[in-house]
Amino acid sequence: MTIPTQPGPVVSVIILNYNGLAFLPRCLETLHATRYRPLEIIVADNNSKDGSLDYVRQNFPELRIVAFDTNYGYSGAYNRVVKSASGEILVFLNFDVEVEPDWLDQPLELFTADPRLGACQPKLRGLKDRAQFDYAGASGGFMDCYGYPFARGRVFDVVETDNGQYDSVRDCFWATGACLVVRKSAFLEVGGLDDTFFLHMEEIDLCWRLHLGGWKVLVAPRGVVYHYSGAALSAERYPKIYFNQRNSLMMLVKNYGMARLLPALAGRLLLDVVTILTSPLRGEPKRSVAVIAAYTWILSHLWPLLRKRRQVQRQRSVPDRQALKGVLPKSLVIAYFLKKKRTFQSLVPTGW
Repeated sequence: MTIPTQPGPVVSVIILNYNGLAFLPRCLETLHATRYRPLEIIVADNNSKDGSLDYVRQNFPELRIVAFDTNYGYSGAYNRVVKSASGEILVFLNFDVEVEPDWLDQPLELFTADPRLGACQPKLRGLKDRAQFDYAGASGGFMDCYGYPFARGRVFDVVETDNGQYDSVRDCFWATGACLVVRKSAFLEVGGLDDTFFLHMEEIDLCWRLHLGGWKVLVAPRGVVYHYSGAALSAERYPKIYFNQRNSLMMLVKNYGMARLLPALAGRLLLDVVTILTSPLRGEPKRSVAVIAAYTWILSHLWPLLRKRRQVQRQRSVPDRQALKGVLPKSLVIAYFLKKKRTFQSLVPTGW
């Protein structure tokens, strides 16, 4: 193992585990080959029942374990562990990943060079097919104006082969929660992850608030992490559809300035009505149910949500025109389904 002769800032890698025994051994084995030092590795466990914590204790006794007696989800678990992490830089890492030895080198170079860098991610490829980008983050995340996320290398279900076409360091709107590298001071300044999200979209919400606070979000694609998308919850499962729908609506309400919020909600409502009406015709009635359930939750929790919005809007330091540079000012749904634009390069304007 190559260790830098002049160590940089302490990095706390926090692995969130939930019944991850099938993946955790390889995750920890590859993580121990990381070149960067100093490295603190913490395994945070959301009340697993598969013996994965016993495996860690027996095979990696030097690692710190934080075991919860209930499942706090992605947001709640990370928020609780961050308080005691020693690193200036935090990494929120899924248990279903494998990392290359240099995966942290470029992110840490970028953090050292720019004190206003709030978060970044390495390049994500798939564990099932290592030549392809990974669905969860690919080479940097973006969003359309109605809250639909996409990435360099993945638009909806179309995942590209990595031929080096997205190897440049660049600003992005969000960094993937499968491997989110974040400056601890920035994380705390914007209030951390939103516990209400429980899981899905929480990293996009966090990065949006970082942008509103004047922080930068970058992708550092020289390092590569391999991710098994859907290990914790497959894309076809009702809970995933529901949380994605509900949380994207929460995110819009919380973070948009008023001038952009109303048009965005109107457009989103129209798209969701179409989804409700057409999903049963495509053999996906549970998608319609999930969308209706998401709107029901939003309406029944409207006052707490508006309180969150007021807090976010009071804390913001930059206008939307600056914070939303990574937001596509048109509908991803229309571009993808009607205009057949299936790749990042075909979707975005030249030089965007």
